[in-house]
Amino acid sequence: MADRQDGYLNTVIGHGMKNKDPSANFSFSPGPILTDQMLSDLFMGNAIARKIVSLPADEAVKNWITVEGDEEAGLALQMLDDLNAEAHFANALRWSRLYGGCVILLVADDGGLLDEPLNENKLQSIQELRVYDKTQVFWNDAVLYEDPRNMQYGKAQYYQITPACGMPFLVHESRLLLFPGDPLPDLYRLRYQGWGLPSLQGLWDELLNNGHAQSLALKIMERMSQAILKLDGLLENLTTQEGEGEVKKRLELIDTARSIMNTIAIDAKDEFEVKSMSLTQIPELLDSFGLAVSAVANIPFTVLFGRSPAGMNATGESDLEGWYGYVGQIQKRQAKSPLDRLVRLLMLSKQGLFKGRQPEKWAVKFNPLWVPSEKEQAETEKFKAETDKTKAEERQVYVGMSALDPSEVRQKLADEGEYEIDLSLKPVDPTPEEIPKEEINPEEPVNVTEAA
Repeated sequence: MADRQDGYLNTVIGHGMKNKDPSANFSFSPGPILTDQMLSDLFMGNAIARKIVSLPADEAVKNWITVEGDEEAGLALQMLDDLNAEAHFANALRWSRLYGGCVILLVADDGGLLDEPLNENKLQSIQELRVYDKTQVFWNDAVLYEDPRNMQYGKAQYYQITPACGMPFLVHESRLLLFPGDPLPDLYRLRYQGWGLPSLQGLWDELLNNGHAQSLALKIMERMSQAILKLDGLLENLTTQEGEGEVKKRLELIDTARSIMNTIAIDAKDEFEVKSMSLTQIPELLDSFGLAVSAVANIPFTVLFGRSPAGMNATGESDLEGWYGYVGQIQKRQAKSPLDRLVRLLMLSKQGLFKGRQPEKWAVKFNPLWVPSEKEQAETEKFKAETDKTKAEERQVYVGMSALDPSEVRQKLADEGEYEIDLSLKPVDPTPEEIPKEEINPEEPVNVTEAA
């Protein structure tokens, strides 16, 4: 690393000078690269790490999807439910976040073997979905697509899957749904064997600091009440050969009496007192470490820890917008493409509910992550009604002051689509038979409209 050659210096206070300014000697040192075994241990042994991995994955599929173009029949959702696709996608996202990669194997009936390309023209059905995390999937650079014009250029053609229980087998990439993990520069992707970045990589320091702070807090609580005993002649006793043993024995007797009888017996010249330690600032200090974990994990404090930070009355509702945005990115960037391909293959399955025929227009849409309660819906409708009332009163004022003609207001309402108004309907003048006799003035001509 080359030394920095530019910057501001102050020879009086030593700012920016390496021999005087400690901050001038700072440099960045990357943390440890978490191995698969370390990631597994963190997931199993650290509840916060497990929530960081699992919460976004579970949230991404919580409200599942809608297949537009198939809303009425719901055939696609029915076929997805038969394969338990929602649970499989949740696990695929979970292990992809933990290890940096995961695949879903499509057990398809197309007349071909697993190491042969999937034949969509002969596809009869998708029989099963199987999830394998990165620790069970391997590939090498000898089986990459080499044609730059190919959409799969630079990607592996075959993957070797080694199940936890079972013999290894080779699979063609067309029979897999890939979940490549978090984005990572190509240079560093080689370190992860072509996979992405584990979500816990980079959280090591924050997780360590948060766990260490919690353990130190327990020790502080154990010592929050400190007993102080002033023994008369303590120094003189310690100078004798048997003095140290006598002092220890005396302290043990006092502590035993205090534990059994809640009474302390001391000499008249001795003194005993208990000093308590204040814990006023401890909750805020502990939460500061939790806030650091929450920030780097992109999960609000209220979601990750289930409560608001100490000393704050915030409910965390304002943080949910950012949280849902983060989960939405996971849906679009990691789950959308595999879902689109799976739904398309289900539609092409000749033995499936679609009989091998795709609808002309269809699209996979994730359902909203947040569903308003009945109270919130009522408040929204009330707000809309008050807004409509204000607009109506405003238009009435314009008509009353002749700034607008009623026909103009009518046209504007139709253009805005606020009301379904048939502009072809025009007021029709009444026929002479429809006009009451008492309203007819013989001196004025009657306007008669011909019947259509």
